[in-house]
Amino acid sequence: MKTNTTKFLYIFFATGLAALLFLAGCELYGKAGDDGNTQGTLPVLLRGEWVYIPPGSSAPSERYIIDENTVQYGYGGGESDTNYKGNIRFVSNYSATSGVIIIEYTESPSYQKYNGNKFFSIYYRNLNSDTVQLANAINADYSSPDTKTLEEAIKKFTRLRMGNYVDWGVVQPQQKVRE
Repeated sequence: MKTNTTKFLYIFFATGLAALLFLAGCELYGKAGDDGNTQGTLPVLLRGEWVYIPPGSSAPSERYIIDENTVQYGYGGGESDTNYKGNIRFVSNYSATSGVIIIEYTESPSYQKYNGNKFFSIYYRNLNSDTVQLANAINADYSSPDTKTLEEAIKKFTRLRMGNYVDWGVVQPQQKVRE
């Protein structure tokens, strides 16, 4: 009997210790409630025209034009190619070189399955004066994760949820071609 009781107590305490260590680790990396966006400002360095030109090509396949109030995005390389436009409604800076921009569409997107919602996000990282990685938030099935309200977008497009919408392994840096 003593052996079963000893085994039980050992397992009980080992499980409790493991649970405490798990909870302590969760605290170290932040709690789910800490995953909120904080209102920031659009970095001055992010303003301008950014393009990605694939190797061996002379035309950009992707273009972002960002000013203090709007974002315009084009995919496909045409000079007048615009897939969406929007007014910047919220910016959260995760660091000096990364964050999220939430826009309200003024022209709806044509490159994905648009669901009719008005608010969308663009994540950015590795920002410097010459290059940045800009990524539209996209669901795994290439549908739009847009939201109906700004409040929903602010709660949805957070730093900890960025991996749900962006695969940074395939996002090529865009070059700044114009201030």
